[in-house]
Amino acid sequence: MPKPIRLDADTWLVMRNDPVVPKAVVQRVHSRDGDRYLLFRWDLDPTKRRLVHVVDSLERANELVLFDVPHSRRSGPPNGRYSDGSFAPPG
Repeated sequence: MPKPIRLDADTWLVMRNDPVVPKAVVQRVHSRDGDRYLLFRWDLDPTKRRLVHVVDSLERANELVLFDVPHSRRSGPPNGRYSDGSFAPPG
């Protein structure tokens, strides 16, 4: 699992599939009960960023950020063959 990238004292970027655009941002807040970590879903459009979890550790916040499942450009089985040995049609 990739480690979050520290942006400042209380902010981390969480990277997954895209090497340039973060998947999430973690913001640490301090309270009398101890630090909390706010996990936000990232989007280039600030109006689409959403708080998705509040957790007790940076490690837990990082674990909650999933990788995107790659999408195939064609329909059919991922290796191009069906279980009976026949091939999927192109495209």
